Amino acid sequence: MKKSIIYLGLALFSASVTFNSCMQDNDSSITEPTRYTSNDIKSYADLFKVFWTVMDQRYNYFYEQKGKDGMDWNAVYKEYYPKFAALKSYSGIGVSDAELQADAEKAREYFTEIINPIIDRHFYVKIKVPFSNSGISNTYTFYGGMNETRANIYPFDAKYGYMKDRLQDGAVLANNFLLAGNLKSNPDIYYFSFKSFALATNYKITLIDKYLSPDPGNSLVLTPSAIESSTQLNAISDINKRNEVKNFTINLLNEWNSFPNSNEMKSFNSQIGVFKSTEVLSDQFLDLTQQLLTKSNNLVKYNSAATYSSVLNSETLPYIQWFIQQMDNHVKYGYNLSQFQNAANKILTNASFYKKFLNPLHKGDIKKVIIDLRGNGGGNIVDARFFTDRFITKSTVAFYQRTKEGNGQFNYTPWVPVQTQSHLFGIPGNIPVVVLTDKGSASMSEMSTLMLKSQGTHAISMGDYSAGATAGLGGSDDFNGGTRDAIAGGILEFYMPLMATKNLNDEVIEGVGVKPDIYVTPPSDAEVAQMTNTPKTFADRVMEEAIKYLLTK
Repeated sequence: MKKSIIYLGLALFSASVTFNSCMQDNDSSITEPTRYTSNDIKSYADLFKVFWTVMDQRYNYFYEQKGKDGMDWNAVYKEYYPKFAALKSYSGIGVSDAELQADAEKAREYFTEIINPIIDRHFYVKIKVPFSNSGISNTYTFYGGMNETRANIYPFDAKYGYMKDRLQDGAVLANNFLLAGNLKSNPDIYYFSFKSFALATNYKITLIDKYLSPDPGNSLVLTPSAIESSTQLNAISDINKRNEVKNFTINLLNEWNSFPNSNEMKSFNSQIGVFKSTEVLSDQFLDLTQQLLTKSNNLVKYNSAATYSSVLNSETLPYIQWFIQQMDNHVKYGYNLSQFQNAANKILTNASFYKKFLNPLHKGDIKKVIIDLRGNGGGNIVDARFFTDRFITKSTVAFYQRTKEGNGQFNYTPWVPVQTQSHLFGIPGNIPVVVLTDKGSASMSEMSTLMLKSQGTHAISMGDYSAGATAGLGGSDDFNGGTRDAIAGGILEFYMPLMATKNLNDEVIEGVGVKPDIYVTPPSDAEVAQMTNTPKTFADRVMEEAIKYLLTK
């Protein structure tokens, strides 16, 4: 599961929502988690109390926990505080290493018993305990479901191995990250799979309006008049040599300036607007981009001493050094050459993603699609806008989210609907969509599945239940819910979401997963081995079912 996930719903909260408590606060400490220091933990009893209190204030699913397995957080305190208090070795005073390690193991067992039932599948906590009198500590990681046997999944790397040869020539292939193209066996079906929701980071082309076009009066832009008034230039006593080196450097400046002022560069800037309004990368634009990038890498070497060999001597050296520095500012900051080069490289590198996927999708050339999210552990929220929204044709509620509004166990905001919205360059009309999931499909994979399934019967999910990691993560400010802080000087380190999520059936599916419309049993141990060892002959049962389904559409 990806740690870089950001919560989906909070930014979509309606301004009209009033955040009132659903239940009254229970009595609890008002100490904020980040205010605990290592001095607050002198014993295992203190360690448990700080852990329990942080959970009491910030965990978002206590109501659902109680409904699922009867977990009563106050009863947990009453049961386990005496057990931790009975562990006397924490300070290390008067105890052996063996006693320290025995108590550390007991503490690990207790924390496992407490945390294993936690339904939040994003949640984990790292807890550091003393392990020897030499100052060595041991850090244990605890998470919900840690003692459960997990179903096999279809790892992306294995899928890449057997699917890359099953796509037609011209597919978009990025080793260990992306597979996209029409199936050889069924060319009318487009297959799309990726390792994590980092598509916008890796493939989105974001351009400014103009490149190599500094504002008038930019002091970092070198001009002939600035050269002529240079103190270093005018310090050259030999007037002939002064004029020679002046003319040489002005010519060099003009030679460099001919690139950003060229008709080709003006044409490039004019085509940016076309791309922004259509997302279409024409062959003409791509050819021009390649030509300009090549030219930019072969511009006059103003920072090389060899360039100035014909005018360089001891008297002109200070001026030439000054000129090189001014040219450096001129190129790097006045015109920002690297900004253009980075944009050009991004265009060329990601052109196939646009030309072979985004543009055909928007044009309506892709008629049926398999979106394979098996083994995709999630990623960045921006991909909901960059990728998932392209399959959205109607604004509707996809799921609900809430957070906490106080320190009480049941101090929740109301459930707030999260709406889908279509992309400017998305599909022109509904097409059959099959989303493939397994227990490795987590977080943004699950949010995207819910978004797509909200669109109607043309979009279904198939495979195993997803991971059940739908709680939304936040940034550094987690309000009253969640925390991703090091507590008590790093003795505890939480990774706790701030948002709870439920589906359109009012079901909290945390720890359960999104139910597939068509269930296909997960791969056996033998199948997992076959994926890697014999990819050319491996039979993917879920893919076979997806193709069979789409052949009826």
